[in-house]
Amino acid sequence: MATRNTKRRKDWILLLWPFAFFAATELLAQTPPVASLDQRPQPWVRRTKPILSARTTKQDWCRIVVDSPHVIHHDGRFYMWYLGTSEASRSNNIVMGYATSDDGLQWDEHPGNPVLTGDDVPWGQIIQTPFVIYDDGTKRFRMWFVSGDGVKHDAQRKIIGNDQKLGYATSVDGIKWDVHPEPLFPAGRSPSVTRVANAYRMWMGSRPKFDEITGGLYRNIYEFSSNDGLQWTRSKQPVLQPSGPAKSVVYPFVIRHANSWYMWYGCHIDGGRFELFCAKSTDGTKWNADHDRPAFPASKGKELFDSRYTSTPCIVQLPNRLLLYYSARDWQTEYIDAEGRKRHDGSSVYAQIGLAELTLKEE
Repeated sequence: MATRNTKRRKDWILLLWPFAFFAATELLAQTPPVASLDQRPQPWVRRTKPILSARTTKQDWCRIVVDSPHVIHHDGRFYMWYLGTSEASRSNNIVMGYATSDDGLQWDEHPGNPVLTGDDVPWGQIIQTPFVIYDDGTKRFRMWFVSGDGVKHDAQRKIIGNDQKLGYATSVDGIKWDVHPEPLFPAGRSPSVTRVANAYRMWMGSRPKFDEITGGLYRNIYEFSSNDGLQWTRSKQPVLQPSGPAKSVVYPFVIRHANSWYMWYGCHIDGGRFELFCAKSTDGTKWNADHDRPAFPASKGKELFDSRYTSTPCIVQLPNRLLLYYSARDWQTEYIDAEGRKRHDGSSVYAQIGLAELTLKEE
């Protein structure tokens, strides 16, 4: 009997071996390569399909736009705040949703979305570029975001206003937010905040002159400092501006790794594309940028969801690896608006959120 059972186990091993080998090979093929952040492009392993999409969501508030993800990892779970609308691709009616995940890949959209709208902001209409941290001291989520009246056009579609200010809110659960009654800074786009000892540092797009209407907000990234996260002082000069093929610098996201600072940000480049670049600094103030080589370019081939834009980076730091969440555009320029009309957006639509992973080597 023992001999028969032993033979049966051997038969099962031989039968299952090809499947085990195939599974191991597939896992190996999907394992991100060990990398340095100084490589160009950085060897991110990206998923070929979005993790959230306006084209597949079952929620009715974000059927046209889904973008600007901000993700944190807290108490073993992943939390995401992201933006969307079902009105039009260039709508000022942008609102914020919330989702959770156990693995950072499969997401559960909150059934009560959206969780923050312009009605919740006493001084603004739009919701843009949220950045969230969890404060262990206060047991609160703290969010810096951008709001205001947004972009205004005249009858000829010329931009006559672009009101974007830095806002602040807190939350116990990440769902219900208490918004600060006044803006924190008069001109801002995409804050990236980090706490250093008992103070705060922030990098954000801002206008050199607050009364400018366009342009400067997308070409100048400044460094800010604060003792409490509310009162901010801006550097006298921008710390990053366009150069070479880069026509803009916007959406900074900064982390500290291996005694250096790294800033991912987006740039408009030739061909109607927008790609992510990465600058490095020893102190977070003086940055070395390479605008000839993107760190995370758009995918090649127009059939992929991120083949035109890789934008609004959000980096999640985990042991020995990084996750990159980003907004994406493909080359599809036609869509149906909230009134059922066929519309055209020559720059395509921010309709999807992507994910990529990078395993770091010890430095």
